Amino acid sequence: MNNTPLLPAWVVLPVAAFMLLVVAVHLLLMLKSEMPASRKRIRTLNGWIMLFLVPIGAAAFGIVSPGEPRLFVLIWSIVIAMLFLLIGLAVLDMVNTTRLYQRERDNLGDLRKSRREPEKPDQ
Repeated sequence: MNNTPLLPAWVVLPVAAFMLLVVAVHLLLMLKSEMPASRKRIRTLNGWIMLFLVPIGAAAFGIVSPGEPRLFVLIWSIVIAMLFLLIGLAVLDMVNTTRLYQRERDNLGDLRKSRREPEKPDQ
């Protein structure tokens, strides 16, 4: 069995540290921005999962070696499960965005209707 990680730690760890910084800054900026609460909740959860995924992914690539089969399979199973969670949240975000779009489109349609119809005087 191979007793070395898939990639050298000196390559993986700086990239992981940079990605952690990028995700953390994105999460902080997003929390301060104005957006619908449902969208903010989904994207905040997505950001937190990414904050956990980056170091676990770094460990999978640069620390744990295939020479430790149990730990290697466990770490990679966690990485794959978290990736599926991220994909599920992305789909949920897409569905939510479509719902928000339809609601805004309906509101605009109601506004246009009310502007076209002349107001009837009280009798």
